[in-house]
This record gives sequence, structure tokens and C-alpha cells, in this order.
Amino acid sequence: MSVTAVSSASYTEQLAASNQSMGKDEFLKLLITQLQYQDAMNPMEDKEFISQMAQFSSLEQIQNLSSVTEEGFQTLTDSQESLSENFAGTMTLMLDYLAMGTINQGMGLLGREVTYQSGGEEKTGTVTALRKVDGYFKIIVDKDEVSILDINSVK
Repeated sequence: MSVTAVSSASYTEQLAASNQSMGKDEFLKLLITQLQYQDAMNPMEDKEFISQMAQFSSLEQIQNLSSVTEEGFQTLTDSQESLSENFAGTMTLMLDYLAMGTINQGMGLLGREVTYQSGGEEKTGTVTALRKVDGYFKIIVDKDEVSILDINSVK
């Protein structure tokens, strides 16, 4: 009975023809099988064996790199989700503080005379109330709704 040698060239051709990916376990099984069934009269040369071991080492390093990269991307995705949640909470808190600051400023202006810009002209009047309009607090001066930012002076 004749046993034919399996060369690395025929293996490469078989792998390319099958168009399948091969893991390190399959590679080692193939290498061991190749060593077991090699022709005793024509054994595998050292160069071929070293070449196949180098291929195995490369395959293992590529798989390790792929695993590390995948873990890194997952960590990055988790970090971005956490950052988004924390950012949203921080923004809500900041808006609440801004609203409280506006309320405090507005209450400090009650009963005081202010000069403010309205329609391109400067007006003066007494602050009579504080009202929330579209989520922001405005002061009421002689029936005008005025943003605190439009106030020029306070007496």
C-alpha cells in the first residue's frame, strides 16, 4: 500500500479551494496527521516544518490580536454608553441649577425699578412678578415679559 506525502502546498491549495477559516486546533491536528503519515523514505524537510510552525505561530498571534481588539471595542462601546448616560444626567442637573439661579435673581428684582431693552428701545419700570415662559423664568415689568438678560440696570 502506498502512502503519499502531504505537502504544505497541497494543504494551502485545499484550504483556498474550500474557502473556510481554520483555527489553531485544526492547524495542529493537520500538522500532527501530516507528521504521522509522512513517507519514511521521503520525510518532511526541516524547512517545511519550520515554515508550518511559523504559520501556526502567526495564526495564533492574529487570533490573539483579534480577541484583544474585540475586547477593546466592547470596552469602548460600554464607556461611551456610560458617558452618554452621565452626560444626560449632568445636563439635567445643570439646567435645574440654572432655573433655580434665574428664580433667585428674579425674586431679588421684585419691587425694584429696572431699565431694560424691548423692541430696540430702552424702557424703565418696576418688576411686579416672575413668570415661567417656555421653561425659562421672565420678570414682568409693567405687563411686559422681560428676560433677565435684557436688563441694563437695576435701582
